[in-house]
Amino acid sequence: MKSSTDSSGHVKPRRLSCAALCGCLLMTVVLVCLIRSTSNSVSTLSLRLFIETNVSFPEAVEESNAERQVGTASRPFSFEEAEVSDASIEDELLESGKQTVVLPQPLKGKQEGSDSNAAADAVAILHSSRMEQQNESATGDRTVVLQLQYEGKQHENVPKTDSPIDASRVVCDFTSDRSDTCWMDGDIRVLGRSSTIMLASPPTDRSPTENTTWKIKPYTRKWESTMEFIKELTVTTAADPQQSPLCTVNHSVPAVFFSTGGFVGNYFHDFTDVIVPLFMTVRRFDGEVQFVITDLNNQFFDKYQPILRRLSHYPAIDMDTDDRVHCFPHAQVGLMSHKELGIDASRSPNRISMNDFREFLRTCFSLERRYSTGIDQQARIKPRLLLILRKGSRSFVNEREVIGMVEGLGFELITAGPEDAKNLSSFAQTVNSVDVLIGVHGAGLTNMVFLPTNATLIQIVPCCNLKVGCRYIFADPAPDMGIRYVDYVIADEESSLIEQYPRDHAVFSDPLSILKQQGFYPFWDIFLNQQKVKIDVRRFRSVLSEVLHSHVKY
Repeated sequence: MKSSTDSSGHVKPRRLSCAALCGCLLMTVVLVCLIRSTSNSVSTLSLRLFIETNVSFPEAVEESNAERQVGTASRPFSFEEAEVSDASIEDELLESGKQTVVLPQPLKGKQEGSDSNAAADAVAILHSSRMEQQNESATGDRTVVLQLQYEGKQHENVPKTDSPIDASRVVCDFTSDRSDTCWMDGDIRVLGRSSTIMLASPPTDRSPTENTTWKIKPYTRKWESTMEFIKELTVTTAADPQQSPLCTVNHSVPAVFFSTGGFVGNYFHDFTDVIVPLFMTVRRFDGEVQFVITDLNNQFFDKYQPILRRLSHYPAIDMDTDDRVHCFPHAQVGLMSHKELGIDASRSPNRISMNDFREFLRTCFSLERRYSTGIDQQARIKPRLLLILRKGSRSFVNEREVIGMVEGLGFELITAGPEDAKNLSSFAQTVNSVDVLIGVHGAGLTNMVFLPTNATLIQIVPCCNLKVGCRYIFADPAPDMGIRYVDYVIADEESSLIEQYPRDHAVFSDPLSILKQQGFYPFWDIFLNQQKVKIDVRRFRSVLSEVLHSHVKY
């Protein structure tokens, strides 16, 4: 220790000043605070990253008894309107972690876009994380029927715990003109053989006088007679939760119930009745969703495997043949549907649109071409045109003449018949490579979903007076897909019907009277099944010339 000498010559130690001592203490306090602050920031960031990158569960809708109606909810389930209070989330976090946790600010209140209602998503994570994962035992049980080619991910089951779900409810919407749906939260038990989906936990805030049973046919054409052949599912609440059937298989992910009956098997209906509605309904789950199928169509699952395995990471369950009791924390019965081959983004979860759907298809089939960029005349690259050739009904009588005319205009022509479209992955690549797609009205025009943006669809409309109906199916969806639409309505003289019926017959003078008097199927048989097309190549050439000119890049 250094020393100093006073005037008398005595040596005494130098004392530390009070200022130096206070400075040391202050530095120590600051250092400790910084360490704690950094630790808290990292914890908060980790929680935010976990929530924002791993969650896409829906929130639940709370309704007062005054708002409800017997048999139906007073309003459809809305993911945009759902709210979970900050207090309830903090309680959940407190219960799960057994310690006080301060929620990061972004979790409080609603947020925009895909991150909206992240707080409610956090609750869903907590419910899932409480369930310990284990492999399913196949002993004595029928294994899952639909073994799709999932990338190594097998069906997972989780043991049921006594942890309560924040709300227990059934919210149904029967107001849509296309499909009925119910959303369920709580202890959900699926009795496949009896086509019953039961909420075993007592519903939150349910009046004793309210309805406890709903009937749903989970197919998206509720106005069609084909609904008679769709299996009806019963959504119900348990009269005595203690007497509910015990769970055989427990799941940590939501279930979505839908039918592959009806018109499934027709290419157009595959997309407009199931695939597009399914995408809109489940995309927010990012694959963490379980499909439960009624009216199983195995060919549908085989054909659309590249799409289905990206929408769900788990093999589907055949509800009609599975004897086990499957249990879920959330379920949606029926698919949302807005219109033919389309999505109304203003009403869809997270504002999903047809552009999102087409981007999804590009990923499923590795489609590289996003845009038809125009024809560069200086590069002398011919625009590519795909001509869909039908066999039988609505086929070209003068096919060779049509092909010669198209090639003579300067297109690089590709023709495709039904056999060429059997391999969906390969054909999607073909469609994505062209600038123009042409075909007579029919399911083959559904391939427009694979066209690049700014490509052109030309629909050849059969006679007679079918223009409105044909446009409704393919013209109306085109703008939402970023596709140009042109139609060519054939004259009476271009139809084979001119050889079967006199010119003064109602087929030509009043075709709608046949629909009114004889019904849809005779109308369909005459105008779509019996009709073939003999294109006036001169008239059709002028339409194609305009399309070609519109694609030229000067």
